[in-house]
Amino acid sequence: MQIETQLHETYALVCVTGRLDAAWADHFQEVIRDLIRAGSDDIRVDAEQLEYLSSAGIRALLKVRREVEQVNGSFGVIRASTFVHDTLRLSGMEALLRVYEEPVAAIPPKADDAAPPPASVVPGVWFETHALASQQPIQVQAHSGWKPWDILKPGSSQEIDFSRPVFGFGIGASGRDAQDASTRFGDFAAAGGYVSWLAGDGIDKPDYLEQAEQFSPHLYTIQALTGTGAFTHLLRFRPETKDVVLNISDLYEQVLNATQSDAAAVVAMLEVEGLVGAALAKSPAAITDADRPGEFPEVREWLAFCGERLHRRTLALVIAFVCRDSEHPISRYLSPVPSKPDIYAHAHAVVLPFSALPQGMLDLDASISTAYQNSDPIALLHLIEDDRPVIGLGQSSFIQGACWCAPIQFRPETKS
Repeated sequence: MQIETQLHETYALVCVTGRLDAAWADHFQEVIRDLIRAGSDDIRVDAEQLEYLSSAGIRALLKVRREVEQVNGSFGVIRASTFVHDTLRLSGMEALLRVYEEPVAAIPPKADDAAPPPASVVPGVWFETHALASQQPIQVQAHSGWKPWDILKPGSSQEIDFSRPVFGFGIGASGRDAQDASTRFGDFAAAGGYVSWLAGDGIDKPDYLEQAEQFSPHLYTIQALTGTGAFTHLLRFRPETKDVVLNISDLYEQVLNATQSDAAAVVAMLEVEGLVGAALAKSPAAITDADRPGEFPEVREWLAFCGERLHRRTLALVIAFVCRDSEHPISRYLSPVPSKPDIYAHAHAVVLPFSALPQGMLDLDASISTAYQNSDPIALLHLIEDDRPVIGLGQSSFIQGACWCAPIQFRPETKS
């Protein structure tokens, strides 16, 4: 099969020649996804030269149609060959796929949807900043019941309700009670009424809880940073040219500049170029007097470090707190960013299968809900910057995405 893409003023045209079957379905979907990533939201498939369409091909058309609609776009097949037209009609897909005889004009965006002038501080990356309704800082609180790598004392955990609008990250787990949860304490991240955690019991896939009806997602935590409130800004970014990426340290700097603050909270939905991080491999509740989990080489039994840059072309829900004032009270819960010595940060990322984000203004809770409804989380990492000479993996970086942020007001720490 041959695929040719043409970018017109208001739409992208995908001309397909040959057979769209199981052998070519995945490649066809990737072509469409690349167009979505590049900002196309009105996509038509010219099927005049498409000789054959199998059920696998129809499934591929349905999948990309859903992905285009997720970004509030439109998708359709035009100039279908007789065989393709009959296959779609007999399969009951003609109306669903909106088969056109000729291209239709794209609906021009409303004036209110026009993006504000971009402000780029990173070469090759296009930024836009939207001011949101809230003008109040996020209320941030630390919860600390365990100091690495001490023996965990009874009664050290605290139960936290992560119903909207609470967000945050730390070390914790869900369970019938604190004792039940303690055997599975591991890294967690929460936002938008969803809380995911990577259990420290040898299982490498995150579990999660979702706020629904009268159910509130609760977690027993021994370390946590939580934020409550509405965000003041939405940042959107995308590459101006192919192969340009945004390092997370540059995103931190952009957030602080946009919020005009020395400390800020961040919740972001980002397309991943590569993640660098670590996660607890064992629950801190398992530490005994005989263990030395903070010393080498035993630390490798308690912490799992990534050996390579991970999860390219996935979607990451990133929760972070960042500051550039070493005297700020939140700085003691953050770590220096090696590539930007004046910035301190702490971030966790929930990795989800890729799904495109609509352009322009987005609702945070709806965006998170859509990502989780598409598929379960596939990984969870505490993001770090690996600055080891020669062999270091560097830092996490991203292709494009949306970032909700706001200045913070730090409240006194609570201890159990």
